[in-house]
Amino acid sequence: MKQLNSVRKALGFLNPLRGLRWLVFSLRNRLRQRAAIDYVVVNLPAEMPTLPETRSWVIKRALGAAPISLIELDRLFERIADDPRPKGVVLNIHGFAMSLANLQTLRSSILRLKAKGKRVICYAQSYSNAVYYIASAADEIVLQPMGGVDTVGLRSEATFLKDALDTLGVKLDSIAISPFKGAFDQLTRDEMSPEGRAQLDWLLDSQFDMIVSGIAEGRKLSTEAVKTMIDGAPYLDSQALAAGYVDFVETEEALHRRLASKHVLSWDAANKKLLKKWTKTSDKYIALINVSGTMTTGSSAKPPVDIPIPFIGGERAGDLTVVQQVRQVMQDKQAAAVILYVNSGGGAVIAGEAMRSALAELAQDRPLITYMDGVAASGGYYIATPGQWIIAQPGTITGSIGVISAKVVTAGLFAKLRTNRLEVTRGANAGMYSDLAPFTEEQRLRMRESIEHIYKHFVGLVSVSRHMSNEAVDAIAAGRVWTGVQAKANGLVDELGDIHTALAKARALAKLPDHAPLVVVSGKDKALLPTLYEKANPAASLRYMHDSLNTIASGSPQLLLDVSIKL
Repeated sequence: MKQLNSVRKALGFLNPLRGLRWLVFSLRNRLRQRAAIDYVVVNLPAEMPTLPETRSWVIKRALGAAPISLIELDRLFERIADDPRPKGVVLNIHGFAMSLANLQTLRSSILRLKAKGKRVICYAQSYSNAVYYIASAADEIVLQPMGGVDTVGLRSEATFLKDALDTLGVKLDSIAISPFKGAFDQLTRDEMSPEGRAQLDWLLDSQFDMIVSGIAEGRKLSTEAVKTMIDGAPYLDSQALAAGYVDFVETEEALHRRLASKHVLSWDAANKKLLKKWTKTSDKYIALINVSGTMTTGSSAKPPVDIPIPFIGGERAGDLTVVQQVRQVMQDKQAAAVILYVNSGGGAVIAGEAMRSALAELAQDRPLITYMDGVAASGGYYIATPGQWIIAQPGTITGSIGVISAKVVTAGLFAKLRTNRLEVTRGANAGMYSDLAPFTEEQRLRMRESIEHIYKHFVGLVSVSRHMSNEAVDAIAAGRVWTGVQAKANGLVDELGDIHTALAKARALAKLPDHAPLVVVSGKDKALLPTLYEKANPAASLRYMHDSLNTIASGSPQLLLDVSIKL
């Protein structure tokens, strides 16, 4: 409860010095008003998490500041919008490596800034699909000389490793509820299944339509003209300018000269001069519980270094951490409503059930709204079922309602290494989860029975949550994956929108005023020395991956998704 008690203090609703604080605040704003600001230059990093990352000052000194989040960037835009002095912003973009859902969150922030009368200019050395999609929301698109417009369309690739693993003497023995549940297809097949191809086609169609529609709306073009642009890409700088795909081709220095202003400030400089808005306080707040990464038993964790390997290299959402946070919120009546933030492709069934049951208890006495970010599928959808309202971005990857199980079999590898492994057992199924041999037919039947039992339970949860029959759920489930737009059409999502939409819904359901704050529930930071040791120790990364692999490929049932689309 210490963390939530500190939240109460931060809210300031019992602060006896409130009047003095308001006076100091007003004087500071008067001093800020003397500074001239015409444009604010914001350098956008390639990756921006949706939620802010909290770091103690000690960790900041050692590892640097946390990357700016989409929520923090939106607050920055709000300050610019509320200050009458800036004419607008210049967004310097050096490429994006974010999901379509996160790009849509960023695009919404830009459109809100424009709606408040501020000019938005995008500047980039080149324009990929993702960068151009964002830039199309701006007033002007400026390209650096010798750059290009590379809006060549979407693609998804998959490398199938079955044959490669065979040469090593390793295989993955997998059992899935249906061919659509293909989380392990890249390890168990030598080519894409017909179901996997059909699913990928409808996902690509949906995301492609969103990107085309967004560009068409922003650039005031027909969708046919945008498709022609994509099919004709890439374009040289002169070609892009002649076709009207960019508004100017000029250096960054020339852009600043064209703005004809001496008061073009970086964000760091503007931050000290922009006016601050006095915020009202409230004795109630909205709590946000974050479930990001592969769902596992134990505590949440992040890899010591970035490891771009599906399932085993990314962030982990531990059931102990999530359940503890849920219980903390349950004990705090000032948390009038809860937003469950999900950015997870699922994981272990038992971890998902621990989280879901705790959330279901929480949802009995206050509103619970689920916000789905880049991906909220399989186990990510499973934990969303207790919520009264589900919000997703149009480009969110969701669904994948299904179950799969797999275990690694390494007998062939040890044979190639001339290693003789022996085991002594008691009990007919003592070696069921051993990596020495695949499942026997009897064991496979047992696993299939377990998978079907869990799937039936999963369908039942969705049926109650979405007010649908089991048959209707099954028709869009069995591992099928959808975008947010498709999920809404199928009844799996209530509303399309960003975190602002979720916050507005939470306030409405809890009957809270518009100034009721959003508070991210977070755990305690790891101590500095262990953090630095893990960053510097290569073995820590290997241990992290090994633990993750044991969680997902030990034979236990999983609620997992793996879909990758390159923007």
